[in-house]
Amino acid sequence: MTPSRPRAARQAWISGEVEEAARLAAEAGDDRLLVLADLVRGRFEPALARYEALTNAHRLRALDEPVAHAWLHLDLPDRACEHLRRRRRRVPPDLALRRDHPMTVKAPEPVTLPFADHPLAAYLPAVEGAVNGHQVLLHLDTGGTFLVMGAERAAAMGVESVPNGRRFHGVTRTQVRVGLAHELDLGGAVLANVPVDVVPTLTGAQDIVIMGTCLLRRFLSTVDTPAGRLLLAPRGRHAPPVGTQVPFYLWGDHFMFARGGYGTRDLVFFVDSGLVHVLEDEDGTLRQAAVLATRSQYRAWGVPRADLAATHLKAAHPLRLGALEQPGHLLSIAPTRTAPWSGFGGITVEGLLSQAFLAEYAWTLDFDRHEYTFLDGRGTPSRP
Repeated sequence: MTPSRPRAARQAWISGEVEEAARLAAEAGDDRLLVLADLVRGRFEPALARYEALTNAHRLRALDEPVAHAWLHLDLPDRACEHLRRRRRRVPPDLALRRDHPMTVKAPEPVTLPFADHPLAAYLPAVEGAVNGHQVLLHLDTGGTFLVMGAERAAAMGVESVPNGRRFHGVTRTQVRVGLAHELDLGGAVLANVPVDVVPTLTGAQDIVIMGTCLLRRFLSTVDTPAGRLLLAPRGRHAPPVGTQVPFYLWGDHFMFARGGYGTRDLVFFVDSGLVHVLEDEDGTLRQAAVLATRSQYRAWGVPRADLAATHLKAAHPLRLGALEQPGHLLSIAPTRTAPWSGFGGITVEGLLSQAFLAEYAWTLDFDRHEYTFLDGRGTPSRP
């Protein structure tokens, strides 16, 4: 029996088939699902207009935070606060800071930042920047928000912070504080009032500063690992390069996800370039895992149970992101039974895809079109 259109739309949504879910939801008149589909595709104004047209009875609590994030993406934190108050939801400290101290960006020209030398450079590239006048290396991590650093580092840089609840850093749930960097200088691109997440897990050997998706999306950003550089161009004034395009979606403020696969199986990956699991290959060579997933997720991929006894395994089939395909990667097994990244707005996410896959390309993140553009190490369009 053919499923009804509302049910089929929901099934498509759960599978991460966003365009098909939107088409079926439009036919079924499911405006709530259409709001979500517009939000993850970056169509914030249509999503908000559709949301405002819903009756109060149809404004589900599950839509409250996604709608607030839409106002933030439009740089209207006051409207986000107003929305949460109207919904009788608490305004979190990070949102209040952004309302009272709006972030600004001055980047009249494109800038190029060479990758810096660092023990983690091969797995987590870093560029030089200045936070409140302090020179620092900023590690590129699409799994991060704006700036993320430890408490001692924040204090040394003059970043005052207040408690901001608990959230996951990797697979660890931890207390988080939030503050503002009064100035961030990225080679002449200058940002003021940049939100800073202060987490206790970034200490000791992990005392690094992370620059995440919320900052990269302020630009037309290109992470060019083969050439060892980050290019930041003003948004809306430069076209992305011609290359292999892969649509991506955005949940919340920074969770990018895209369709890919393992062998013939289609999957949805959280694109997290900050995933650093360095493991020993069969010949003793240290390599970065390309994927992190739980045992149950790998079982859903079709991986035999016997292959999941250790902490990692070698991929028996190629990994895919859009039309791109790479064989021979290492897959890391998460130490938890369930994954904090297992669902974005009801979409099933089946693993994290890391820099080990992305490092072969210069890849441009275009937040106007919600597309990645990939070129290989020779600067030519990447093909499967």
